[in-house]
Amino acid sequence: MRSHAIITPLALSITLTQGVCLAADTDNTIEWDGVSHLVWQDLRPLVPMASDSFSVRFQAYRGDLTGASVIQNVGGSETTHAASVVGQIGPYDIWQADLPGTADDTLSYRAVLTDGSDTDYLSPAGMSDADPGVGFALDFVTLDHAPVGSTPVAGGTVFKVWSPSRTTCHVRGEFNGWSTANPLTKVGEHFIGFVPGATAGQMYKFFFNNSVWNTDPRASRLVQTDNQNAVITDPLAYDWQHDDFIAPPLDELVIYQLHVGTFAGRNDPFGPAANPSGYQDVGERAAHLAELGVNAVMINPINEFPGDFSGGYNPTSLFAWDWKLGTPDELKYMVDELHGAGIAVLLDVVWNHISPSDNFLWNYDGTQLFFDSPAQDTPWGAQPDYDTDGVFQYLLDSTHHVMGEFRFDGYRHDAVMAMTDSGWTSQWPSGQALMNAMNEAIANRYADSHTIAEIYIDNPWVHTGLQFDTQYHNSFKNSIRDAVFGASGGSPNISGMAAAIDGTGGVSGTQVLNYFELHDDAWPLNGHDRAVATIDTTPPHDDAFARGRTTLAHAVTLLAKGVPGILQGTEWLEDDGWEESKIDWSHKTTYSGIFDYFRAIIALRTTEPALFADANTWVYHTNEAADVVAFERWVDGGKSFVAVFNLSNIDRNAYRIGIPRTGTWGVAINNQWAEFGGPGSATSGTFAPDAIASGPHAQSVALDIPARGFLLLEHEPAGAGCNIADLAEPLGTLDFSDVLAFLTAFGLADPAADLAAPMGVFDFSDVLAFLTAFGAGCP
Repeated sequence: MRSHAIITPLALSITLTQGVCLAADTDNTIEWDGVSHLVWQDLRPLVPMASDSFSVRFQAYRGDLTGASVIQNVGGSETTHAASVVGQIGPYDIWQADLPGTADDTLSYRAVLTDGSDTDYLSPAGMSDADPGVGFALDFVTLDHAPVGSTPVAGGTVFKVWSPSRTTCHVRGEFNGWSTANPLTKVGEHFIGFVPGATAGQMYKFFFNNSVWNTDPRASRLVQTDNQNAVITDPLAYDWQHDDFIAPPLDELVIYQLHVGTFAGRNDPFGPAANPSGYQDVGERAAHLAELGVNAVMINPINEFPGDFSGGYNPTSLFAWDWKLGTPDELKYMVDELHGAGIAVLLDVVWNHISPSDNFLWNYDGTQLFFDSPAQDTPWGAQPDYDTDGVFQYLLDSTHHVMGEFRFDGYRHDAVMAMTDSGWTSQWPSGQALMNAMNEAIANRYADSHTIAEIYIDNPWVHTGLQFDTQYHNSFKNSIRDAVFGASGGSPNISGMAAAIDGTGGVSGTQVLNYFELHDDAWPLNGHDRAVATIDTTPPHDDAFARGRTTLAHAVTLLAKGVPGILQGTEWLEDDGWEESKIDWSHKTTYSGIFDYFRAIIALRTTEPALFADANTWVYHTNEAADVVAFERWVDGGKSFVAVFNLSNIDRNAYRIGIPRTGTWGVAINNQWAEFGGPGSATSGTFAPDAIASGPHAQSVALDIPARGFLLLEHEPAGAGCNIADLAEPLGTLDFSDVLAFLTAFGLADPAADLAAPMGVFDFSDVLAFLTAFGAGCP
């Protein structure tokens, strides 16, 4: 176990740039790809009414602009209004200009952006060097600038619904006694209207052609127990506490897959929770995830679905959140609390089909708006009609709803092949266009977010052809599972495992999500149990074979080249499923050593550049006869780690294995140590390799590798220096590099500078301890 980190020059540069790598400089060049403005999200109030003064907001990378203004055009007369930074969201500055109201029926506006000597313009056509002369239009008669859905404003609510072919539409709700007192006006393909007295919290529905009732496809909240009535919600009511959160880079991500409904409440030290548990319950347990060390959660789908319990892969809406799990503002609280703990929140979304039950989008307004006729079918339900502009836009706008209003940090996209492959759907060209449009919108407006494709082809086309950041690493999962489960019969496929670690199909590093077990692999609905229950079929499913093989498998996942993911409960040897059974928090105490094991690996994975997703990898030792494999992870000019795995049921004592570097090495982690819930293993401490060639290396070491064992060896580990002040390479010498390393670590509250009691507090006692050790010098 390591007490302090060595700060290398590379680690220093990464630490100093982490979280601001998406910011820009004032360099006389505006970064166009970071500038955005959405009329339906970026006005304050969201729907300016006649004569109202209002504010225009737009975003640009932090630090990119030296100034900005907004030109307002009313009846051909133009005035310019200065803009200033009013806050930050993620990697962006939020600029705002305040504009006066007008008695005219219409106006337009466009933005002028400056970075030193560079001046550019933002208009509906996008960014331009020259003034386009036209701007974003507001029409106070039609209110066509309103968001689709329901938007509370002063004195009432503006309603807008897409229905191209119907001739009449009324909005009926609690505010008018469910009467037809409030007809909406047809404007293009939408019906729009202001209803005085309609307020947030009230229910409503639309009524088309005096015959067809239906709910609002854009509502954030539907009431399942009352005919799926929509609820007016205020998108700006929640008071966000962590505007400055920036999602960790993909290279550093460790993902924890979480099902909201089964996460909290079973033998739970945080307290009871309803069944299913909800958004607020997850937010209140952010401290557990922070203690584990993960920096991203991947939430199983929570868009509205039929019933109270589901895995989430049967959505009825892409805007409404499952009502049983909590309110929209409680969902925002969950995201906010996770951000406050330094954890990004990715959402699993299903665009490939709509649930066959409770499908209110079917014949939505009395016509088949959202689906082909006949519908494009999938094994799970009808596929939305991507070829229709309104449906395409509905799906695309849901991204801004999710990542804009609710501040999620990315997507896991379900069954991408079902939308993009000609063997699955006749709509594949539009499906591909939709995925590209989505990823381009995310890159422009949510640049710190990440998108993951659930697709099983291990092909660069997922990135070049669809623009996803990451894809499921199918060959990795299959090879690791084949090896681990094959070990039960004494025949693990070591070569296959080695090939998977090396990367396959031309994709690796941040392009792949590595995993041994995620929801599909532990879902009784799919006929799969947790790996521990598959290996040890007798409750409590925790024998030495289950413990050893699964901790080994997850170590491969967490340390191989790629982005790692684990399923909720993995950190404490959970043996139940995840959809119907809550994870058992008593396991955190029962298997505290397992929890500490995962904490130790994740701490290294998220802080050591040599273990990041894109760092170098070399599987240099493969022994099919002994069932042993080893690989090195390193950064050029920086640290090196060697991971050694023994999949056999036999202790491999005095096992000679090549070591890639001379110098001091230490055993950082051993999954069979008693402190990690193992039976106990003496393989620990530091060593210097022997000058005996083995494999490709000129030096080697004879290791005792326990059965079902995993050893992580670290080059020049903390504590290998001459004293606590020897923080930087070269070790054994105290010089200015150690001073710089200490000052940097102290400024960042890094454990490397936590040298004196009270631990966890960075104060003068740490400075004094460093100076004393530095003054003593090396022996």
